[in-house]
Amino acid sequence: MSDAWFSKEILPEGPDGDPEDGCHPTQAQALKDYYHKKTSAKEAAQAITQSTIDSEDPGDNSYRLWGLLTNALVELPAAHTPALIQLLDAIQNLPEPDMTARRTTERSWDGFRRDLVNFGHMWADCYKSDNWRPDLAASDPANRAELRAEHIKRADIEARLTVADVGIFPMDWAYECMADALEHRSAGLDFEVPAAARWIAIVGNQMYAGAVGGEESWALKRPRDFGKESSAMSLERWAFWKKRLGELAQQCEAVRIAAEGAVREMEALERNSPWQRVEFSCS
Repeated sequence: MSDAWFSKEILPEGPDGDPEDGCHPTQAQALKDYYHKKTSAKEAAQAITQSTIDSEDPGDNSYRLWGLLTNALVELPAAHTPALIQLLDAIQNLPEPDMTARRTTERSWDGFRRDLVNFGHMWADCYKSDNWRPDLAASDPANRAELRAEHIKRADIEARLTVADVGIFPMDWAYECMADALEHRSAGLDFEVPAAARWIAIVGNQMYAGAVGGEESWALKRPRDFGKESSAMSLERWAFWKKRLGELAQQCEAVRIAAEGAVREMEALERNSPWQRVEFSCS
């Protein structure tokens, strides 16, 4: 990855630049040093947050940092995703800065641990929209493979952030992805099944625990085509999803590979789970 990527993220200078865009130069430098493994996650966390702490209103300026890290997760190579999540976790665990000796605006700020909620909100605003389906339908078919890879990568990032417990990424998103892929007749299978497979691979244990415990989720309550309209996760629903994935293994290669991998993950979770396995017929 060229260093030009980090330069483009910096707040633009001059009257033609949008003052709402971009990060502080020290934030871009701190991330670049971390990317090149010159600093640890803890060192990078301290360096990348300092300009926010020093600003007149940290709570009003933290979005610049969250924007930089959101873009980094999406745009930098996937091999760097775990390190970026480690950085976010290190930011979340920084000591609360002492603001008592400084004059700040009347708006209070609770530090980065609580402000990371806004990172989750920014991610949701950017990427958790159903508009991707009509956008995909209107896109050039020649770009479909690239768009699919981007969609799957975002699902992978969301699942990893959920496991890391950074930025309020809820399990509801896992259930939403699974139900949209497997309970809709009109699902974009080559996009949604591989995305669902990433969720199973990363948070499958939590998902199976939710099935055993009957976990409630708003994401499961929405009406879909296959009649699974209960707001609770269940072993019956889990079994239906596994059966549906087995059927989808007859689809195109992208769907087949993802579906077969997801079924293997689900069967391994059933074999190795500390919870009692119950068989359901989905015929």
